[in-house]
Amino acid sequence: VQAFIDGEGTFQCRIADTISRNSKYVSVNPTLEIAQKSHDVFVLKAIIEYFGIGYLKSKYDIFSLKDSLKSRDVSRAIFNQHEVIIKFVDKYPMLTCKQLDYLDWKEITTLKNEGAHRTEEGKQRMLELKLGMNR
Repeated sequence: VQAFIDGEGTFQCRIADTISRNSKYVSVNPTLEIAQKSHDVFVLKAIIEYFGIGYLKSKYDIFSLKDSLKSRDVSRAIFNQHEVIIKFVDKYPMLTCKQLDYLDWKEITTLKNEGAHRTEEGKQRMLELKLGMNR
């Protein structure tokens, strides 16, 4: 699983100013996404079962495993339960520069959990980390 994350995974983070119910706030959504062609969707399903978290998302709005198998486009397994991913990757570090992306992603999740996204300094630090990822 570690090598599969290293080869096919992407640590991502969406940081956006959001308005909901007339209230402004900064939303921070770090995810790990693993992509495969839809005909290999069973690999993604196996990884989801291994972790016990995550969900499948096709390039298009397809909601069942059966429908995603019919699609020839890329499917993704998306993981947003940070604690499980952090525990795994800390135990089994990646061997490529993707480990650096993970460390930035992990810092973003830590800052979010500490509430740093509620300050301008914290938000800016998260944006700096995000800009350095996946290069």
